[in-house]
Amino acid sequence: MKEKLNLTSNRVKFILHGFFFSTAYHMAEPSTILPLVVNHFSKSNIIIGLISSLVRGGAIIMQMFMAFHAQAYKHVMRPLRLLFFFRVLSWIGTGLAIFFFGKANPLLALWLFGTGLFLFSFTAGLGTILFHELLGKIFTGEYRGVTWAYRQISMGAGGILSGFIAGWILNYFPKPLNFAYSFLISSIFLITGYVIISTVKEWGKRNVAVKEKSFSVFIRNSMQMLKEDRQLRNQIIACILSYSYLFALPFVVKYIKLDLNLGGLAIGSAVPLLTGAMVGNIVWAKLASKNANKQIVTISFILMIISLGLAFIPSSLFLFVLIFLLAGSASDGFRLAFKNMVLNLATEEKRPVYFALQNFITSLGLFFSIPGGALINLIGFNGLLIFTVALLITGLWFGRFLKNV
Repeated sequence: MKEKLNLTSNRVKFILHGFFFSTAYHMAEPSTILPLVVNHFSKSNIIIGLISSLVRGGAIIMQMFMAFHAQAYKHVMRPLRLLFFFRVLSWIGTGLAIFFFGKANPLLALWLFGTGLFLFSFTAGLGTILFHELLGKIFTGEYRGVTWAYRQISMGAGGILSGFIAGWILNYFPKPLNFAYSFLISSIFLITGYVIISTVKEWGKRNVAVKEKSFSVFIRNSMQMLKEDRQLRNQIIACILSYSYLFALPFVVKYIKLDLNLGGLAIGSAVPLLTGAMVGNIVWAKLASKNANKQIVTISFILMIISLGLAFIPSSLFLFVLIFLLAGSASDGFRLAFKNMVLNLATEEKRPVYFALQNFITSLGLFFSIPGGALINLIGFNGLLIFTVALLITGLWFGRFLKNV
């Protein structure tokens, strides 16, 4: 099997898929563009936080159930292709909902919009277990880490392209048709990416776990595994604290007042976020090649703390750009390091279970923008920033206990 590991063709396909998927996805980036879309239909901070969380967090619901089945799979590509098909349908449906109901019935459009994003994210919850099982199967740890960094660089490039496309669409067409066109045009990129990743070369897994008799037994075994593996517990604590930036970041676009039009806000936030991700991944690739995942986590916490700390300073375009530049670099660092850590830690037969267990628990952090929307009404924007930075500092302290597995 060694000769099948680390195929350059598979690396290229993962990287290209990242570019096209990111170009599509960042038409509705949850921290930058999506709040602008939702704000058109509702001025409620809680609704903005809810919709932002749906596109991120709907994925968590089915992950453990999928891992229960996936641990016994020798191949994962066939069910992945089916999930890709349903994700495309839900993405296109979201754009059609705004197109047909955005003016005639804004409330219905908002609910259909949220439902479409939830279904898109929900199917990702099934697919992410299979996707990362494939990633863990075909690459070694160091090669995987570098591949993921390159993939994130390509995703940054796709996201920057998306930011300019979205900025042009948002300014050229009237609201809410501009939002609908953003989703419908981006579906072309989404389909292209899924076609590319569907051609990855896969082989049967040698060590396949015996599936438990029932899902309840699987959950009990998983909890016992978590109880016995201290390193996994430490990773989960640090990882969920790394998501605490989501309490505040989705509201920066709204509360830092700049004299920019809608397209300018979209470009001014999304492009720096993704540029920072690209630049950061050059450093993350170097560290990942040395399996220095703990160092990536530490640096990412520091960058995110600085990013949100800058939001206290009276607004200027330079600081606005710098906030998202640093946040983009940090968020990609978190993503790369924690994914690689758990795939390295797990045995081959239990890899889907380890990944699902960490991802399921820590993905609760994807919903932090919901209480963030409520807290901002109680303690104000600056109070929310203080709360968020305190959580990030706590995460930095917990990161000291991680190990480079």
